[in-house]
Amino acid sequence: MFTVSFAPVKLFSASLIILLLCSTALAGSLKSFKTNVLKEQAYNVKDFGAKGDGKNDDVPAIQKALDYLVDHGGGTLYFPNGHYRLATIQEKYEVKAHLIIKPKVAAGRSHVMIKIVGENAVNTASAYANHTTVDKSEVWVNGTVLFSDILGEKHTDPKKEATFLLAMGSGGGIYKLNHSLMRIQDIAFQVKAQTGKYPNLSGLNMAYAASLYTDNVLIYSSVRSVDLTAPTDDGHYSAGLVAPRLWCNPEQDFRNIYVKTAFRYGMIFSEHANGNNLSVWNCDQAFVFSKMDHSSWFGRIHAQNCKNIINSLEVDFSGHVVGTSFIKIEQVGIEVNSGQIPLSFNYSNFILDPENRLFGKLDYHLVKSNVGADNSYFKKNGGLHIKASPSF
Repeated sequence: MFTVSFAPVKLFSASLIILLLCSTALAGSLKSFKTNVLKEQAYNVKDFGAKGDGKNDDVPAIQKALDYLVDHGGGTLYFPNGHYRLATIQEKYEVKAHLIIKPKVAAGRSHVMIKIVGENAVNTASAYANHTTVDKSEVWVNGTVLFSDILGEKHTDPKKEATFLLAMGSGGGIYKLNHSLMRIQDIAFQVKAQTGKYPNLSGLNMAYAASLYTDNVLIYSSVRSVDLTAPTDDGHYSAGLVAPRLWCNPEQDFRNIYVKTAFRYGMIFSEHANGNNLSVWNCDQAFVFSKMDHSSWFGRIHAQNCKNIINSLEVDFSGHVVGTSFIKIEQVGIEVNSGQIPLSFNYSNFILDPENRLFGKLDYHLVKSNVGADNSYFKKNGGLHIKASPSF
């Protein structure tokens, strides 16, 4: 009985010792875990010399910060509220832009995550004001805005590199892949434009990014939509967002992107693109799809005051090439308004695919101003391989 009665005690004692040892080890692991989490660096762009006062050229300071992140394992570059003036253009790594994410020099596929994060999301008020001769929509002055202070030249040859505010540099090789994963959040990018004209510069060129994630991003022009009088009649090529190009991309996730006033192409996508709540305003071609082997999926997307809504890419542009595209879109919503301003953006085609390169299906929902929901305004040019179904 003595042996039997004390065996559990010995066992308990041994278990207690093991438990204490495990607890100590666990505490050490938790401490190590916390330490490792803290090592995921976040940097304030102002610590690199950026002012955000709308006066100083912040390109050198921001570029220095971006280069530092790429060279030191990635991290978050944080932009406090302010207006960051971009007044210098760079041309390297096969791109041309104010700011360039340089390719990571590494053997194999060693990636870094670069996060560009603003303090506050910036958006304009509803641009339904474009239906009148008054546009009162304002960009929140207390938000985070990177704005170009250079008008630039018209870009009439799509074979040449367009100029962007922010671009992902080419990494060379077959796919020209830059081994940086990009996340862009709560920030606005503004391009300068002449009164009544398209902006000469484009927004974001992420064609060579390994992956791209977005949330609450605004890309817009300094010209109000009611002042636009000559959008693409002069043969100018520009784009709000150029997403990663064809290369068997593993993942792209787009949320809450707004491209407004005004570009030839609103957003250009290739394969593995996934998106929801994407909105394009006052563009000649709202959503554009280039060559892809794998398919892309979108939830609800929206276009307002755009001439053509769903488009196959018409010419090779900024890393994207013309070719067959495979898409599924749960719902595309637009509003048709024959009295909209400017009239030159008035609705022409819901699907513009004269060479029949688009394959897949979508649901559409059309609203006629001052009338209501009316899908009878659906029109297409080509698009023989797209199954388009009305929402009602």
